Amino acid sequence: MSEAVLPEPVHKTLSQVEANFANSTLKPLSGFTIGIVAAMSGVLFGFDASIAAACGTSVNTHFGITNSPGLMGLWVGCVPLGALFGAMLGGKVSSTLGRKKGLLLNALLFIAGIVLAAVSPGFWVFVVARLLMGLAIGNSAVITPMYMAEVAPPENRGRILFMYQLSIVIGILVSFIVGVTVDSLIPNDDVNWRVMIGVGLIPAFIFLFGMFRMPNSPRWLIEKGRWAHAHEILLRMMDRSEARKTFSEIHENAVKDEKVSIKSLFSKLFFPVILLGFFLQFFQQSTGINADMYFGPEIFREGGFSQTASMWAQVAMGMVNLIATIVSIFLVDRLGRRKLMMIGVSGIVLMLCVQSYLFHAYDSQRSTLQQTVSNTQTAEATQRPVLPNTGAAVIHKGYTQSKALISPDAKTSITDAASKVAASVSSHPTQTVTYLIFGSILLYIVFFAISAGPLCWCIISEIFPMHLRGIGMSIAVAANWLVDYFVSQLFPVMKQDLGMTVTTLIYAAFTTLGLALAAKFLPETKGVPLEEIERNIYAGKPLREIGVPSGK
Repeated sequence: MSEAVLPEPVHKTLSQVEANFANSTLKPLSGFTIGIVAAMSGVLFGFDASIAAACGTSVNTHFGITNSPGLMGLWVGCVPLGALFGAMLGGKVSSTLGRKKGLLLNALLFIAGIVLAAVSPGFWVFVVARLLMGLAIGNSAVITPMYMAEVAPPENRGRILFMYQLSIVIGILVSFIVGVTVDSLIPNDDVNWRVMIGVGLIPAFIFLFGMFRMPNSPRWLIEKGRWAHAHEILLRMMDRSEARKTFSEIHENAVKDEKVSIKSLFSKLFFPVILLGFFLQFFQQSTGINADMYFGPEIFREGGFSQTASMWAQVAMGMVNLIATIVSIFLVDRLGRRKLMMIGVSGIVLMLCVQSYLFHAYDSQRSTLQQTVSNTQTAEATQRPVLPNTGAAVIHKGYTQSKALISPDAKTSITDAASKVAASVSSHPTQTVTYLIFGSILLYIVFFAISAGPLCWCIISEIFPMHLRGIGMSIAVAANWLVDYFVSQLFPVMKQDLGMTVTTLIYAAFTTLGLALAAKFLPETKGVPLEEIERNIYAGKPLREIGVPSGK
């Protein structure tokens, strides 16, 4: 649509805005600056969800639930459960209040949830606080990518949207560092977890005050008929001709967009896009990524790490996650969404299979050690076999003390024999497997961070037509949190009853299915304006082709 065919009232409004803007002192707006401020919600997302890994032991000890895997999974799972409901409400909030006010509301929810969790007098109050934090995470996870996509220029949209995933990763890493630091400074389990959670107030207030200075989405303003405000924002972001062109394209789509109905979601045009968004988020979480983020120290201890070493291993995992995500920012608009997804998800499947094999090898060697020591240790011994796995002193099942009285010489002889057997069994192979497990988890994180992690958020913010964007994002993000809830709720039980060998294979099977579906249906949307993608959807193009520019 050219500006000449804009309705006369709209044309007059734009001309008046341009005349006033010529004498305006308003500062230019940068899509990257807006993206950085909005992405603070991602920092809160990562921090509040992953602080569970850092404070988990202290919380479980404080509330006396260390022997209750169900309750341990419950309080961890309350964040994704709350986020599920937040995601379902996200479309309505963003459509009614607008993207900016919706994010301001979520900043207040973050602050309320963090304060309540940090001062919780009992377990169930803590559960409610975690639900509130989850509500804010889920709601902002719908609105933030939508807001960022709508203010970003097409040529930089991929990088700006990747900033959201980068902010999540930064929040995760900060939570790990805060956990290690506070745990070393405040060993009291009744206090340290409260401090860890309370640190989240810092990014929450930065997010709140930062969003006050950010503009509303021009696309939402045009949809609501607030043309003058929308055009003023566009003029602050681009030159006059580009602003007119962008306004015309958005207005064209806003005029033809009909009211959303349940029936329209299942129409031939829109249902494939709804399914694509749903399954992108579903399979992102079925990789089991948040089992590592929420229960990382426990997973590392399963592979032979000590308590302290497992915490530092979690920090290393966060660092690798951050570096890989930064690298992905420079790859997404070069390689494109589809190619990067294929490479990364293939690597995820491979690393999950490798982890399954290595956990099996470690368990087998540990069983051999336990059996050998059990057969050798026939009388009382006060020594414990020490494995060299990251300096961990490990007490194995089946290693028991006897109250039988023996002579000192016999006792020394038996103890020396047990120590020699333990050393001979564990000195090399078990240590090697421990570090191989660590390496495979880091590679798994790298592959996730360059593909499924950021790309699923990026793509769902691009593929929905304007009138479906709110509800489409809500459905997709709800799928993310639904699977995340089951992963976090079931992981402690699966680890205990099935073991890490089977658990990682289950994640690998789901991810393989997701890879096959992506190979068949995932479109390439690199550098294509949102309005172009929308026109392709209305034209009835197959999913694989909705990102193909007109004329190709």
